[in-house]
Amino acid sequence: MSTRRAFLAAAASTALAGAAPPSPGPTQSPPPPKAPKVSAAARALAESMRTFDRALSSGDVETIARNIDGNLKLGAAIDPKGRALRNWDEPATVFEATE
Repeated sequence: MSTRRAFLAAAASTALAGAAPPSPGPTQSPPPPKAPKVSAAARALAESMRTFDRALSSGDVETIARNIDGNLKLGAAIDPKGRALRNWDEPATVFEATE
């Protein structure tokens, strides 16, 4: 993995990929879950994406807003105290190439 963020994303997606057990047989499917409410900040940021691509539909903007909120929730789950990395924070291991 090239970065800590890439590692965390891969670890989270791997854990979620195998979470659903196979269905035992034909049963009545539950109604689809309701889409979570999107925050006003995420919606405003998604709307600002139209300055880069005027062809974005309202569905595209809604999807972007949901993904922004999802990323914020994932970040809160990883670091519940909300600490931000500072410029001088580095990985624990420094790699060097020698000949």
